[in-house]
Amino acid sequence: MSEDSEELFERIGGTLGLTNIVNSMYEKVLADPELAPIFEHANMDRIRKMQFEFLAGAFDGPLNYAGVELTAAHRNRGIRAHHFAQFCTHFAEAAREHGATDRDIDMALGRLATYKDKITGDSNVDG
Repeated sequence: MSEDSEELFERIGGTLGLTNIVNSMYEKVLADPELAPIFEHANMDRIRKMQFEFLAGAFDGPLNYAGVELTAAHRNRGIRAHHFAQFCTHFAEAAREHGATDRDIDMALGRLATYKDKITGDSNVDG
């Protein structure tokens, strides 16, 4: 399969690659003084599992996400646009560290951006 036809999930390393990215990303997130408090009382094993499932589906991999709807899962957690942007920065750094190309990181970030309003509780209203 050529790089152009291979799914994003496979290009970033499939199950093992995405698992490594998620684990590295959460090391960065939990070391970030702005983001760590959001996860203070969270079961991080469960969070990592749910994040893997969500990202795998978002990146054309297996669709096994069985978590709560994104808006409900993130409601009342104080997550704002700048938190989302910082989280995405940590994702990009982790993906780069695990060999993802700039093109694939940009594609992944574009897909993640489509979920920003659900995660932050913002509404995207034109005009």
